Amino acid sequence: MIQNLITDSFFDGVHIHNQCTVIEVENGRILNVKTSEPGSVNELLKHGNTFDFRGKFLSPGLIDSHNHFTLTSLKMAYQVNFGSSVSFSELKEILRKNMGNIIHGWIQGYGLNEYIMNERKLPDRHVVDSVINDIPVFITHVTEHYALCNSRALDIAGITSGTDDPPNGRLGRDLNGNPNGILYEAGAMDLVKKFIPEYNVDDYEDAIIYGSEMYMKSGLTAVKDTGGTGADINEETRIMAFNNLSIGKRIDLRLMIALPVYSIEDVDNRISMSRKIKENALLKFAGFKVFLDGSIMSRTAWMKNPYKKMKESDKTGNGMPLWNTDSFREAIHRLAKTGNHISIHVIGDRAIEEALNTIEYVQSEGVKSSFALVHAYKLNDGLIKRIEKLSTDIETQTAFIYFIGDALQQNLEDSESRCMFPVKTLMEKGINISDGSDSPVTPYSPVYGIFSSIYRIVKSGRKESVFSNNENITPEDALKIYTSMSSAVTGWNDIGSIKPGSCADFSIWSINPQKLDADIGKWLNIKLYALVFR
Repeated sequence: MIQNLITDSFFDGVHIHNQCTVIEVENGRILNVKTSEPGSVNELLKHGNTFDFRGKFLSPGLIDSHNHFTLTSLKMAYQVNFGSSVSFSELKEILRKNMGNIIHGWIQGYGLNEYIMNERKLPDRHVVDSVINDIPVFITHVTEHYALCNSRALDIAGITSGTDDPPNGRLGRDLNGNPNGILYEAGAMDLVKKFIPEYNVDDYEDAIIYGSEMYMKSGLTAVKDTGGTGADINEETRIMAFNNLSIGKRIDLRLMIALPVYSIEDVDNRISMSRKIKENALLKFAGFKVFLDGSIMSRTAWMKNPYKKMKESDKTGNGMPLWNTDSFREAIHRLAKTGNHISIHVIGDRAIEEALNTIEYVQSEGVKSSFALVHAYKLNDGLIKRIEKLSTDIETQTAFIYFIGDALQQNLEDSESRCMFPVKTLMEKGINISDGSDSPVTPYSPVYGIFSSIYRIVKSGRKESVFSNNENITPEDALKIYTSMSSAVTGWNDIGSIKPGSCADFSIWSINPQKLDADIGKWLNIKLYALVFR
């Protein structure tokens, strides 16, 4: 049965059109897109099977190309949100209110951000101990690259002053060398995470169903889920839940699953695990993700130049690679031989350089695979030329500008931060670039990323000039990197466009974003939701 969508304003994946158009849909696919006289569409309305969206704005279903969807869903369903904590006292108050929120013997939380706290620093274990000292507590930072736990959690993990820093991680310590409860990067966080009882497959499925509903209410129709940041996600359980829900058609959100690789020992396991993914109309395997460095906010992103000193007494450094260079090259080579896509988490310019060296080496060996650099917001002209030459894609997160732009800049000299997020330049060079939220780092609503691409405004208003570097893009291009270009980067080629043959996935907007200005309040008042035909 043919169904008709009538619109007088829509984006087809390339251009915005403001004319009366009928989109015909049959069996979950777009059959035809044709212009029509406003009077003639009234006849269609008499016959039913017609949706009248005149006065609204249509786009292809929005695609979040880099998102920790399962992790976000589990957190929303079972953990405590500390994102509103702007002081140690507020954090303690949230702890007091959630003393009974114990799942599998632990209190877990997320969203911690010292950059919005009055104290301008992270609390330590003693702050948490002052409220809860008998139940283990584990709270992840908003970046998911570091975490805070209490003394009880450290005791369970056996972490003492004599515990060495693990590979791919670092233990926070006080002036006497004792653990202060802060754990940097997966290697350190996993020392505690491995003692937290895992959610079972039913927990996963319930959380994913809830997450799917919430994401679609925000206008998203597809998401690339890159797993966790260490031991917080059981990949076998995630695959099982995705298989069950997609085959059973218990969700409508399209899911792309990428498998994270943290060490050379993971390579064969992840390759074998990928064969368990049962691809179908709602589920695709999106390759592998490898973390090469950390985060600017935790100063673990691998930089060429040292981080800026906050005060004269500060120790500084260049961050850290999370891999031995030889092991990293071997892992990428082995993963590339499978022919699957590889996304590499790189934030610092030194990490980007090493990733490009490795991609160049793999290509010189005649191994055919596709690559994307994830984040990669510390770019310069030389690196961009290499990215273009090596046909490497970029998975960016422009919402970072709005939410953490000032925090990023605080850690870098102005000259170092002025080249971040050069979206316009990348597009002008013909480099495929996609946008996403990296949720739970920033909210999953695509409105934030689209707004940030156009206006490059920092939420706090601090250090905005750093990002006002002629890299603003048009509303058309901002939509493009959330639709058709996300389709190209993720490799799911029949989504992200309104054209015959494409999947009938749409996002319905209450207003054409071209009509809005730089007032974020107006953007947040947009009514945006997903409409899909299966």
